[in-house]
Amino acid sequence: DKVTGIEKGKVHVIEFWATWCGPCIAAMPHLSEIQKKHPEVVVVSVAASERGKDESSKIEKVKKFVEEKGDTMSYRVVYAGDREKMSKPWMQAAGQNGIPCSFIVDKDSTIAWIGHPMSMDKPLEQIAAGTWDAASAKKLFEEERAAEEAQMKLGMMMRQAAQSGNYDEVVVALRDALAKNPNDGLKFQLFELLAGPANKPDEAWKLGEEILAANKSSAMMMNQLAWTIVDPEGGVKKPNLDLALKAAEAGAAASNEKDGAILDTLARVVFLKGDAPRAIKLQKKAIEVAPQGPMKDSMKETLKEYEASLKKA
Repeated sequence: DKVTGIEKGKVHVIEFWATWCGPCIAAMPHLSEIQKKHPEVVVVSVAASERGKDESSKIEKVKKFVEEKGDTMSYRVVYAGDREKMSKPWMQAAGQNGIPCSFIVDKDSTIAWIGHPMSMDKPLEQIAAGTWDAASAKKLFEEERAAEEAQMKLGMMMRQAAQSGNYDEVVVALRDALAKNPNDGLKFQLFELLAGPANKPDEAWKLGEEILAANKSSAMMMNQLAWTIVDPEGGVKKPNLDLALKAAEAGAAASNEKDGAILDTLARVVFLKGDAPRAIKLQKKAIEVAPQGPMKDSMKETLKEYEASLKKA
């Protein structure tokens, strides 16, 4: 159907994609299902990021692509080569840099939701039904954007610190970010920095104990905490093996000792603590429960390392 603009009184999905974008192509059947499930919703897929030598070649590429997809793209498709018409007033204005990206416009012609098309089912249901809490959604969106921007700034500071060798400013910035937005991700990022390149072990272990106390039931968090301390390729100069052991054992317990990677971490900590026989026993169990693949092969090599240490002794 021809699209002339946003019609008041109707819900619209405006999705940005490109012929070269794999995730966009993967989302196409889902968009078709959404259009089929919600015939009253105007689904418009906008090709605004095409690559090519000129406009003619780019639009022909889109036309051919759409024709070949057939029913896989059972919704309206628009080509917009002029960045001033769609990219700037939509994607750039909303601070969106990646595709696919969907905007849901409500019946009042207001953008009510922005995100990946594979995640819009629930918001679309509520927006179409008129039960969507737009204020809460806006608050969450703004918080996520602020967190992303802060993370980008931290990434830049980390790169500069890696060159200078001085991580003091990054540590201060991470502490400030944590004070504004307390969360496990930032806390763990600070822990890794303090334990590794910043070389502030006393502060790191204090923070590590806090992470341990608050996340004992999280197998993955405990495994990550322990492995960060004992990773042979990591940057921890003076590993706190007692903390690593507590975290590794908590991770193994939380996973019911059925996760090979977590048992592998526990075996490494136990080995570094000087108990090679127990490490060998744990490593064998890790190999037993691990799926076939490179990780299992690596575990077998590690087992040889532990067994060789006994022979030397």
